[in-house]
Amino acid sequence: MSQSANRDDVSLGLWGHANRLLMILIVLALLAAAALSYLPLIHQNRRLRMKLQDVRSRHEQYDAEVRELQGQIQGLQRDAKAVERAARELGMARPGEIIVKFEPQHR
Repeated sequence: MSQSANRDDVSLGLWGHANRLLMILIVLALLAAAALSYLPLIHQNRRLRMKLQDVRSRHEQYDAEVRELQGQIQGLQRDAKAVERAARELGMARPGEIIVKFEPQHR
């Protein structure tokens, strides 16, 4: 038992420290290689998240436009004056009416 205790107490010397340093450097190199191999995936993930955010933003805009158009449809279905106003905006008139358009003056 005294021999094993002496072996544990024995200093490893220069080569022992060099071996430990080499093992640490190998582990660090492996970790760096793993991190570099995942770097393209990290960039792709970032691009996809930005694209998803853009798509969600456009989806919200389209939803708002759909709600507005549905409101216009309901207004046209329920209000005859709204139908007449929409027709006049398209340049339509009742039979016998004269359409007068005013052009702004150019300076």
